[in-house]
Amino acid sequence: MSDAKIQTAIERYLLARHDLLQLGRVHPGRIGGNDNIIGRIGEFIALRFLEGLGQQPTKVLGSSNQGYDLVEKHRKTQVKVITEENQKGRNVRLTEPWNQFVLIELGQHYKPVRVGILSKAQQEQALAENAGWSPTPIVKRTMLGPKGLIGRYGRVYQENELAV
Repeated sequence: MSDAKIQTAIERYLLARHDLLQLGRVHPGRIGGNDNIIGRIGEFIALRFLEGLGQQPTKVLGSSNQGYDLVEKHRKTQVKVITEENQKGRNVRLTEPWNQFVLIELGQHYKPVRVGILSKAQQEQALAENAGWSPTPIVKRTMLGPKGLIGRYGRVYQENELAV
């Protein structure tokens, strides 16, 4: 790849980043947040996904919120995103307070390939049945698999089920 192609790709990336940050200032309730662009995109995907399930969440305004990103009445949703470039498939720990967790796996071209949803009650059931499991687990891609936390106790939506 020539330097000109690299420079063009960098310029396109920076322009897209600028556009997303600008949209965040104009529409903070949909795509606002801190400088973690993938996190912002994940929260936007989660908003649309949950709206498709009949929920009506809103983004928590501000650049850093401990334990949840979206709210709807008493529902506090924590959103995490794992991209294909994350080779280990690990993220950060789930932190309190949350009572709904959405994990989004972004595949090739950063399109959602799986979205998992887990309630706090489902996590508590998992902890009751698996004494060695942590109440604040490290978020992993394997959570979405058939033996994972969300795969066993929550619901995993596959790419063909997603309208986000």
